[in-house]
This record gives sequence, C-alpha cells and structure tokens, in this order.
Amino acid sequence: MSSLGEAYSNRPATLADYLAILRRRKWIIIGVPLMAALVAYAVSTTQAPQYKAKTEVLFHAPSIPAEIANLNTDSLTDPKYLPTQASIASSPELAQRVVAAAGVPGVSPEQFRGQSSAEARADVNILDLSASYSNADDATLLANAYAEQFTQYKAELDAKPIKDQLDSYTRKLDSFRARGDTSSLAYQDLLQKKLDLENFGGALAHNSSVLQRAEGAAKVRPLPRRNAIIGALLGGFLALGLAFLAEALDKRVRSEQEIEDALGLPLLGRVPGPGRSLRKANELVMLVTPTGAHSETFRKLRTSLEFVNVERGARTIMVTSAVQREGKSTTVANLAVALARAGRRVALVDLDLRRPFLHTFFRIRSENGFTDVVVNRIELDDAIRPLALPAARDVAQTRNGRPTTSSAATGFNGRSDAKAMLHFVPSGTIPPAADELLESERVSTLLTELSKKFDVVLVDAPPLLAVGDVLTLSTKVDAMVVIARLGIHRPQLHELARQLQNCRAPILGYVLTGVTHGDSYSYGYGYDPHVYDVEAKPQQRRQPV
Repeated sequence: MSSLGEAYSNRPATLADYLAILRRRKWIIIGVPLMAALVAYAVSTTQAPQYKAKTEVLFHAPSIPAEIANLNTDSLTDPKYLPTQASIASSPELAQRVVAAAGVPGVSPEQFRGQSSAEARADVNILDLSASYSNADDATLLANAYAEQFTQYKAELDAKPIKDQLDSYTRKLDSFRARGDTSSLAYQDLLQKKLDLENFGGALAHNSSVLQRAEGAAKVRPLPRRNAIIGALLGGFLALGLAFLAEALDKRVRSEQEIEDALGLPLLGRVPGPGRSLRKANELVMLVTPTGAHSETFRKLRTSLEFVNVERGARTIMVTSAVQREGKSTTVANLAVALARAGRRVALVDLDLRRPFLHTFFRIRSENGFTDVVVNRIELDDAIRPLALPAARDVAQTRNGRPTTSSAATGFNGRSDAKAMLHFVPSGTIPPAADELLESERVSTLLTELSKKFDVVLVDAPPLLAVGDVLTLSTKVDAMVVIARLGIHRPQLHELARQLQNCRAPILGYVLTGVTHGDSYSYGYGYDPHVYDVEAKPQQRRQPV
C-alpha cells in the first residue's frame, strides 16, 4: 500500500475534468445566475421611473484667428477644448440658470447637477447635454433649457476677457486723442487692434449653437428585462467562481486513480448506483433485470473475483467498506446472486450486527439467524434460508425477480432451477455487545462449517471505520473485498488505507461504486439470455449467431 503521507492532487488537468466539475456543480451554475436575474428583476420593479432627454451643442471656429485679435483663447483644435466646455457645463451657476429658466417645480440646482451630464464627442465638435427626471415632459424641458442656457453662459464667459481688453484699448486711444496724437502710427495700429478685437468678439459670441433640441425623453429606468439579463450574466461569472471554489474546498475524492493509489489494491469492478425505483423498493438489479446492462457489471465483478481467487482459493470472503451508504450491502447481495446464477453454491451471511440490511432485499425476517446459532438457540441448518432464484429468461418475461424460499428449489412460475439457488443466513437477534459475540470462537467454527458446505461464503461486515468488528472478523475469514465509493472524503480514504493494514485476512481487491452507468459499461456490449442462458439446460441453449 502507498504511504499515508503521499500528497494527492485534486486539480483539474484536462477539458474533461473541467466539464466534470461543471456537471457536479450544476446546481450552482444554474441556481446563482437564476437567483441573480430574479433579484435584479425584483429590484428593478421597485425603482422609481426616470426619463432622459438629450440635446446637442455645436461649436464653430471663429472667422478671425485669436492671434490677430491679440487674445490668448483656446482653439477648437486643442484636445482640451471640448473637455473644458464639458466642465463648464457642470458648473453650479449654470445649474441655477437652467432650473430658473425651465421652471420645473421641485427641482433644485443640486438635484439638477446630479441628474444631468455633459459629454464631449471625440470625433466632432459637439457637446452632448442630457437631463433626467421622473417625468418625460419635464426631462425634455430641462434638457432644452440646459442647451440654451449653456450657449448663453458660454457667450458671457467668452465676452468678459474681450470686454476687458476693449476697455484697455479705449483708454489708450483716449489718451492719444487727449494729446492730439491721432495721426501717429501707434494710434493707427492700436485702433486697428480694437477693430479686430470687436470683430473677433462678435464671432466668438456666436461660436456655439444648439444643433439638436430634445423632442422627447427615453425611459432609462426601471428596465427589468435588461437588468435581469445583466444580473444573469454577472451571476454566471459568480457561479463559475463559486463552483471552482467549492471544488477546491471539497475533500471528496473524484478520481479513480487516487483511490487506487491510496489503497494499493487491484480494481475488481466498477458498479453504478441502483436506480431510484430500485432504491425505493429495496430491490436487487440481479433479481429484477438480470439480463440488463447494469447486471452485466456484477457478472464482470463475479468473473474478476474468481480470477484473482484462483491461486488463493478463499472460500469465506468478507465484504466491507469505509463508512455507511457506500453500496456495500447492495454490492455483496448482487454479487451473491450473480455467483449463484453461475452455478456456484453460495451462502450469503449478514454479519453487520449493528445495522443488518440484507434481509430486506429478500423480504424475509432477520430473526433466527447467525447470532442465534452462536448462542446455541437454533441449529445452523435452521438458520440457512434457501432462496430459489428464477431463471433469467423467466425474469425477462415476467419482469419480476423476487426469489422464493423453498427447500424444494422451486423457481419462479414453478419451474425447477436447482442451479440458481442462493442460501441466505440472516443476522439473527441483535446482541447487546456485537463485538464480544464476534470474538467468540463459535463464530470461526460456524464460518468453517459453512465453507465446507458451500463453494463461496460471502460475509457482509460493518463499515471498517465505524466499528472494530471488521478487524475481529478478519481473523476468521479467508479473504476480504473492500467497497470504495467514488466521492468518499479524502481523510476517510486515508484512514481506510491505514486500517486495512491492520486486518489479518488478505485483501483480494476493491470494488468502485458510485460511478456513472457509462463508466461502468462503456463498451455497450449487451447480454441476450436467448443466445446464451447460463441457467438453461444444455439442450435448451441456443447457438451464438
């Protein structure tokens, strides 16, 4: 067996690994986006309605360059010009003018600034101004007032430095006239600058205009459908993160190779879990559908078990698992039926004295069983319950595989089928101290007697990590088979490997349960009872096609 200190990797390495994670975490992948979409939709429906109106302001280049007018102003070619105008459009003074001009009741300048925006376009000299409000008409009114007041406000800002410069020119010209020096070149030059500045100021005052007025307002909230879609998309990304986080924190084993490395045992077979109808009715697939593909996995398990047991020749084989609900009892019961159908003399003994369950598969009572023989309450022959199994062809016709208890070995529909006989020994009366009873030498004697009467004695033992009964029984059987479920917690797997080292009986291998149906018989090779029926008489067998 491999050492317990070996580190195991749980990281996905291939696309198939990632797809397997998504399948395992499908409820997270489906549920989180769905919940996010529902929450986004519900929140959206509670929002107050809001409408948004847009206008466009166009900027013109002045016909006279600013350099001729001897004035340092920003040019439209400057990349900072339009962003500067957008900042001006967000000024508190302009907001006061817009609110006063629009006359919409209940709107303050601060509220208007929070519900308006100015965005400069990168490719053209246009500034987009927008205003939002709970009413479409009022939003349109605010947007149009916004555009008009902005053009006026900008014209006033541009006119102020020009007016100051013109006042300076006027004072200088007056000083020239006071001295009577109106014919000098300096006077004429100054007068020309004043005329150019007046012309530039007039052109600059009209360099912005409303290009597009708002004709209506579009609804911007609530938008439940759009928000639901966005919520679902964001929830999808969150779900992926949660799925992989849950996978990283999950301590369950998802890899068959990891189980094999931990146990260091040969794999005898892969067994899928029983269907919902079988679990609900406590049925065995080897009795209900013995010719089905699911039953083929137990026939393969039977063959593997006999193959590894050829040299050892073990007659009493104990089946155990790490913990409960790993399919131990279901597997050993189906395996016993498969061996019996192959003509082996099989005794199935239920020694899970804490929670016996095998008797429920066969619809018999657990009283007067093995423990009663141990305390000499009854004889061993009285505890053995012969179960006549119907032939596979009869089960295929009737769809009912319930065995009958009969010493005459009468099969289903009254047909004689002596080869398909299963002998079952129930647990018997539950003792107050099961561990002490199993330590009795009488247990070894009874198992030895059974091994002399039957070809194979299958013992259903308790889970190894639950109680110490398995360690006791390991000294009384010839061999062991371990059931390991795909999905077992990693600490439990390591503890199972450690406890198996303390068992005295040799271990033939392990059976992997909990696999999907495709993994257990992926080749799709069917079994036809009409072509080859192991329970049929030689003269009734058909030749292969």
